[in-house]
Amino acid sequence: MTILFSNSRVSFSRPGSMMQIPGMAYEKEPQNLFTIDVSGEVLNFSDEFQKYSGALALKFQSKSGINFGVTGVSLAEPDSIQEVGFHFQKTIYQYGNVIVSSGFHDFIYEPKADDVIKVNDISFFTVFTTTTHFDNYDLSIHFGGGTGKLSYDPQTIDNNFEMIPDGFLGFNLKTPYFQKNGGLDLMMEYDGEGINIGAKLPITSLYTFNFGITHFENLSEFAGESKIGTNKMALQANSPAISFGFTFEVPNFFNDSNTTTKPIDIEKQNMGNLISMLRDSILIINYKNKNLFNKSLHCQQKVAVLMDSTRIFHLERQAVYANYNKIMRHISRSLRYFYADEFRQALTEIDMAIKIDPNVALAYARRGAIYYRLGDFQRATMNWNIALKLDPEFTEISELLQASKDNRLSSSRMEN
Repeated sequence: MTILFSNSRVSFSRPGSMMQIPGMAYEKEPQNLFTIDVSGEVLNFSDEFQKYSGALALKFQSKSGINFGVTGVSLAEPDSIQEVGFHFQKTIYQYGNVIVSSGFHDFIYEPKADDVIKVNDISFFTVFTTTTHFDNYDLSIHFGGGTGKLSYDPQTIDNNFEMIPDGFLGFNLKTPYFQKNGGLDLMMEYDGEGINIGAKLPITSLYTFNFGITHFENLSEFAGESKIGTNKMALQANSPAISFGFTFEVPNFFNDSNTTTKPIDIEKQNMGNLISMLRDSILIINYKNKNLFNKSLHCQQKVAVLMDSTRIFHLERQAVYANYNKIMRHISRSLRYFYADEFRQALTEIDMAIKIDPNVALAYARRGAIYYRLGDFQRATMNWNIALKLDPEFTEISELLQASKDNRLSSSRMEN
């Protein structure tokens, strides 16, 4: 195996989706054989004080929720130290959308150091992960605690001889941009010592460009060794660094798991088409409801117009009766009360007209309209049937009765 060169906890070199803190151990079904990460952190770009750390990492993931990684590092200062690290993490519990994983990072072998393996550098940790989906975005939150390099990993020589625990917190936002290649990741994390921000831009489905800034809170102190005057300073333990690198997903050539992504993509596309069809159906139903409501309003207008229609000549046919003038007065008063929304008084007047002469079709038509406004649709229909029986040519009543049978009359009160 090729020896790797990198800094202790160089950004993007540890297993997981974050920069320097642990993430979720088991994120998805592994479609690739393993992952190769090449990354680096630049502390100073000047020729005189140029400092950078380089990293190469191999990352493996199993179906049972195990992440395993091997890294090799070359530190920015001191220049000569090289490290080879081993990292292990496993999902131990899941409840709802919360996943708990635990493991160790930074089991480091330093061939040129006095102590080739430092137990205090081993990062034992536990991380809790929760993921929330909204619109086309996925927000993952990682929080937990750890020891060793995870709690203290300076840019200078590490003189820490104790195993001190510390906490960490990170956010990873999966965006719909470049979704064809897997989606753009934006991340921000607090590693116990400072704030790191970064992004993962998928160039293809197999290649990803990584970029970030560590100790973002101290960005104004970047490259302090090459500054002039009072701003000049030696390399600090929490000096900021610019991180960049590439990730390469090595396909699994030993099985056809890669071919299974196409049916999954087709199924997702079919689900999207089905959702679009359902949305269109809902819109059509909404338009139909509006159309029925407009027709109902039209029927209500016909009921109102009925009171002023040309059916007055039917009353003239009843002029032979002695009480014609009384009937007209009661019907006229009923009409006046009707327009004043005093339907009970209108009903009293029309009942008096019918009591005088029960053979006036217009009186029953108007009483049906009054009952309709009172919400008594059964009595309204009964009166309209009586009016139509007395006058079979009463076309307005025929249309209202037909609308009632077709359920096109609104159950709400009629407006003028």
